[in-house]
This record gives sequence, C-alpha cells and structure tokens, in this order.
Amino acid sequence: MQQTILLAEKDYGDMQYWLPEDKSVEGALEWFNTYLAPNMKVLSMTKLDDVYYQVGLSDGSGFVAYNPAGLYNKVHIFYCTELKYCGIERYDGTNSFLFTILTDGKQAKFVAGVFDSQNLTRDELLERCKYGDWDNPGEASINSKRHTCAQLIQHDGWEIKEDYPWRQSIIEKK
Repeated sequence: MQQTILLAEKDYGDMQYWLPEDKSVEGALEWFNTYLAPNMKVLSMTKLDDVYYQVGLSDGSGFVAYNPAGLYNKVHIFYCTELKYCGIERYDGTNSFLFTILTDGKQAKFVAGVFDSQNLTRDELLERCKYGDWDNPGEASINSKRHTCAQLIQHDGWEIKEDYPWRQSIIEKK
C-alpha cells in the first residue's frame, strides 16, 4: 500500500490533496479506481454495502475499506492476509489488520492502526492488541476490536515478537 501511495503521489502530488472527500461507497470506489487501483494488481472489487468495499489482490490477499466521517479526512483499510478473512470491521491481529490513510489538514500519513494511538509505548500497544482498545475498555478483546495489532508489529520493525498475543494462531495457519 505504501508503494501504491508513493506511485500515486508521483502522478497526483501529495496525497493530502487527493484524499477522498465523498464518504459514500460510490465516491470511495471512484477515488480508489483513480488513485490506487492503477498501481495495484486488483483481481476483484465488490461493494459490500452503502459504506464498505472489498478489494481482492492477485497474491490472494485483499482488504475491506471505507471512508469514515469525522475530524480527519481518512480511509480505513482492513488488510487481510487472505481474501477469505476479509469482513466488515474485522481486524483480528492474526489474519486481518487495520491501517489508515489520513490527513489532518497539515500532512497526510499512512499509518498502522489508528491515528489516535500513534504515540503509545510498546507496552501500551501490546496491552491494547491483547485486550482491546478505547472502544471496549475493560472487556476481553474480540475480533473486531484490535486496532493496535498492526501498529505493534510495525513498532517491532515488522517482526512478530515472541510476546505477540496472537503469535501461535499465526504460526498454526502457516
């Protein structure tokens, strides 16, 4: 995704100027087809509902994405190691992971996880990956609540360390 963004920036300039304004799924798909799809090996694109769309990639992976309303102009991407693991609001830390493309009006970023947790320590990332995030404090984590797992892996240099909470599940699926 990072390479795709860099290639699009070569053609269209800094991504803060071409992030999608239209939050509808049709607007999101038009944005994706214009800026990102030309530099990806896309096998399929499916509108899942009025908000989400799914993209299948040639390597068997894929993602579900949407453009949420809110303070920042952003796109949430739920990357799945295999397309069959892609689902709406699914990022479980074993087969699917959350990434975000956003601009705060000053600069654009592509980040693992969500923007709000970019300054957390490793221990805080580990705790949130294992038990959940700000949207379900005090509860055991469920498949749709691990916002920081991708960010933890990024923090660790894109390595899955021994203490990664879902390491055994990932190893068993290989």
